[in-house]
Amino acid sequence: MSSYRDGTAAPENPRLGAPEGWPRSDVVEALYAVLQAMPELRVAIARRLELNPSEVDAMEHVMGGPVGPVELSRRLHMTSASATVLVDRLEQAGHAVRELDPADGRRRVVRPTAQGANAVFAQIRPLVADLVDAEDGLTARERAAVVGYLRRVLEVLDHHTGDA
Repeated sequence: MSSYRDGTAAPENPRLGAPEGWPRSDVVEALYAVLQAMPELRVAIARRLELNPSEVDAMEHVMGGPVGPVELSRRLHMTSASATVLVDRLEQAGHAVRELDPADGRRRVVRPTAQGANAVFAQIRPLVADLVDAEDGLTARERAAVVGYLRRVLEVLDHHTGDA
């Protein structure tokens, strides 16, 4: 029998009403548990940054490099008006700034401020360190297997979200 992260027993098949013969794998069950934990983690990070989860999502995108407001709204699956309000809140909090695009002076982009980037890194650094520590005890071969599996998982997820 598997268990939840808090140690309580989980049902043999956590998918309520799954039909007989539903595909089952311990690896998939563990991956599913990780995926289920992510929204809770995002909320906790948002709370510590004094942001809401949508603002954390926006910071994740702008941390990858300057993003135009229309592109940001597309990535966040929200209207450009909603994205504008969100960026306004990030600017007021000192986490992001709008500036002219160096490649196209007619366009504006959103980028993190040093304060915003430092705040995000301060929150996720312990998480990343703990994830790296979780690799302790894995052989090089086991690490390569995990990386290979996760890359295949990404391909599967891309395949199933391609029409979205």
